[in-house]
Amino acid sequence: MSLTEDGRPIFIKKIPPPPAEAHGGAWKVAYADFVTAMMAFFLLLWLLNATTTEQKQGISNFFEPEGAIKGSSGSGGMFGGLSSTDPGSEETPGETKEMTIGTQASTENEFENQSKLQKKKPKVSSPVEVEREEQEFEAARLAIREAMEDLPELKELKASIVTDVTEEGLRIQIIDQNNLAMYQAGTAKLNGHGKKLLLLVASVVERLPNKLSFAGHTGQSNWGLSLGRANAARRELVRNGMPTSRVANVVGKANRELVDAKNKASPKNRRVSIVLLRKEIKKSDGAIPEPPRMFGG
Repeated sequence: MSLTEDGRPIFIKKIPPPPAEAHGGAWKVAYADFVTAMMAFFLLLWLLNATTTEQKQGISNFFEPEGAIKGSSGSGGMFGGLSSTDPGSEETPGETKEMTIGTQASTENEFENQSKLQKKKPKVSSPVEVEREEQEFEAARLAIREAMEDLPELKELKASIVTDVTEEGLRIQIIDQNNLAMYQAGTAKLNGHGKKLLLLVASVVERLPNKLSFAGHTGQSNWGLSLGRANAARRELVRNGMPTSRVANVVGKANRELVDAKNKASPKNRRVSIVLLRKEIKKSDGAIPEPPRMFGG
């Protein structure tokens, strides 16, 4: 101990330095955001690698439907705006994807389409092309039949799917049975049986490039229900990977083409027909093609 000159002790007081400032937790939040973003990025890469081109196109069409108005400025949405370089009120011919019954616009489009068909010159398919298409149709029929025989979950639905080759193309019919319907009663909502069959149809038709025609049939004069069921079948095939560009038309025929005309309540009359249309007509006799009839009338 140190002493002063007069003998008093000297006390030395040591003051410790102030503690360091506490670190904040902001970096933890930033790191968590980074890890989440990386996980989403790698998940996106995996999905892109696991999906087919048709499935990617279907997803793209779901978020940006075909026929949407696109401008060179703005957000590209309904109110995105247009620039001075975009076309104005000039009409551009396009393809009608769906038709609403009873509207003036749909009637005008129908007459316009009929006029175009009358002016169009028929094409002639070569015998080789016709024979190859027949072989493709027969192979598709065989694939459906084998799947119905081999897959246990489809055996009970064997009588619910009927295939045949008509002048239009390969026709695949989804038909109700006694106590085994494909849609919920009185609605256009598919049940589990209908979804199973349409999944099988989608796996077969995706191998062929032909366009498809959808027609709904009911046992009673119910135009809205028949059209709704045909459209539900179209949506289910698109959901299973079929590009929307392959859809040629969707129609409702109500009770105009009954399978069992003597018994209108027969479940066979309640069905949806999916036709893989022929690429070209088989014969050409120089006649003008007959315009399509609405609702099979």
